[in-house]
Amino acid sequence: MLERFVLPIHSLKRDRQVVIYVPDHYEDSLERYPVLYIQDGENAFFDETAFGHRSWGFLDYVTRSGMKVILVAVYCNQEGFKRMDEYGPWPIDEDLSFHETHQPGMIIGGEGDLYVRWLIEELKPWVDARYPTDPQDTGICGSSMGGVIASYAALAYPEVFKKCAALSTAFWFYENEFQTLIEQSDLSAIEAFYFDIGSDEGCGDEEANIWYRTSNARILALLQERIEPLYFQYIGTASHNEWEWSKRVPVFMPLLFGRKGK
Repeated sequence: MLERFVLPIHSLKRDRQVVIYVPDHYEDSLERYPVLYIQDGENAFFDETAFGHRSWGFLDYVTRSGMKVILVAVYCNQEGFKRMDEYGPWPIDEDLSFHETHQPGMIIGGEGDLYVRWLIEELKPWVDARYPTDPQDTGICGSSMGGVIASYAALAYPEVFKKCAALSTAFWFYENEFQTLIEQSDLSAIEAFYFDIGSDEGCGDEEANIWYRTSNARILALLQERIEPLYFQYIGTASHNEWEWSKRVPVFMPLLFGRKGK
C-alpha cells in the first residue's frame, strides 16, 4: 500500500511531499516493521517522477523479495539550490559553492541539521504513531548529496538511524567536517553502514572522479575501526545516476534489514 502526504517542516518554514509504502494487510497483522527513510524520494518508486525517468525500484524489490519493511520516501527540495542547502550539514566553502552555483559570493549548504532534526523530531514520531513500526529499527539511505545527509544523520544521531546506505556519496564537500564528526561520535549504536562509489562518478570528469575516490577512501579509513559491520563497495564502470543506484538496492537492503520478514 502506498500513501502520499504533504507535511510541514516547521523549522525551515516549508512543506514536503512524502510517499509511504507499507506492507499489504498490515492492519490485520501484529507485526512491527523496520523503517527506511529514503532521500530524493521522488526517485524511489515511480519512473515518471524519477530523475531520468528511472526509479530505484524499491517496490519491485520488496515485491520480489517479500521483505517486510516500511519505506518513507521524502521528496527533495528542487527550488534553486535548496536541495544542496537541506542536504548540506554545514555551509560549503566559497570555492566549492561557486563550483556548484557559478554565482560569486553565494554560499550553499548548512540547513542539513535542521532537516535531519525534522526527520527525527517530527516525521519519525508521526510515522511511528500512524503505522506499526519498530521504532528501534530505523535506517536511512540516499545518493550523492542524499548520501551526504544520510551519512550525517547516521553518524550524528546513531541512536536513531542505526542503519545507513550512502551511495555515490559526495563526501568531498565536507571531508574535514566528517572527520571531526566521526572522531567525536560514539558510533557503537550503528548496526550496519553501507557505502559505495563507482568508477565514473564524475560522468567523464576525471577531476571529479578523483574527488569521489579520495574522499570516500578517507571516510572508509576513518570508519573501519569505528563501525561493525561496515560495508564498502567500489563498482567498476558505474556512473552517477539512478540506473546505477537501482542495481544496488538488492545489495544494501539485505545488509541493512537481513532476511527479516521473508
